[in-house]
Amino acid sequence: MKRIFEILLIAAGFMMASCKQEKLSDESIFKDTQVEKTEFDEWLDRNYVEPYNIRFEYRMPDNETGFSYWVTPPDVDKSIMVAKVLKHLTLECMVEMMATDDEEKDPSLFVKTYFPRVLFLVGCYHISNTGAVALASAENGLQINILGVNFFDDPMGDGVQISGTMIHEFMHILHAAAQVPVEFHSITENKYVGSIYTNLGGDYHTHGFVNNYARSSIGEDVAVTGAALVCESPETWESWYAKGGAEGGAILRKKHDLLKKWLYDSFGVDTDKWREVYVRRISEIDSIDWTNLED
Repeated sequence: MKRIFEILLIAAGFMMASCKQEKLSDESIFKDTQVEKTEFDEWLDRNYVEPYNIRFEYRMPDNETGFSYWVTPPDVDKSIMVAKVLKHLTLECMVEMMATDDEEKDPSLFVKTYFPRVLFLVGCYHISNTGAVALASAENGLQINILGVNFFDDPMGDGVQISGTMIHEFMHILHAAAQVPVEFHSITENKYVGSIYTNLGGDYHTHGFVNNYARSSIGEDVAVTGAALVCESPETWESWYAKGGAEGGAILRKKHDLLKKWLYDSFGVDTDKWREVYVRRISEIDSIDWTNLED
């Protein structure tokens, strides 16, 4: 026991000597990853963070790029254009849609409650092994990944496409927050085909679907049909009913009515008013100042 004690004392002596001789570095091992804010960051604070608590992530931080495929970062100028389009056609559009004469009600509450906390921008698109091109994806109701930002060139055409895609992804989030009526599930429950929807023909209306993508799953059917309530005119819907024939047209009409009622009963959303505001705001896209970051 005495021998062991002597060895321990010797070892302790070496350790103390080493500590005395070794000078610790003043530099922290924890690196400060905070990036100095740009004018665009300050604009995002005013237009996304402060009013809605939404983080608009365009720098692709390494700890958040958990994609199973190669991705490229978005161009900053393109990111600014996307940010302005989504503010105009998505966020502010929904706030205006929810506005009432009751001044005590916060019209932005719908966005604050249900819209995802993070918008994550990616420069490229994702093309699946079936050849399908993904424009966006939703993650657990907390984040929407916006793909193909570097291909944003036409404020009108690309702006309408990306806002329509956002509404589609938002429908997924609303579907997770409040289930659609059971009746919707049973209407075409035997007609969903999974990933082979890309191989189908153009007779989707006769089967009671807005498009072939809606045939991939019940979730996509809800998102596609729900987004079409906002993005497509009554005249377009009537043309779909006609193309669907007696059976397909009746199914489409039933889906239209069920989702329209579900959105109103569950969230207080009037899709007719939403579409009216959305269409008017599309006509205002050309008036957006894409370079002004002081608004």
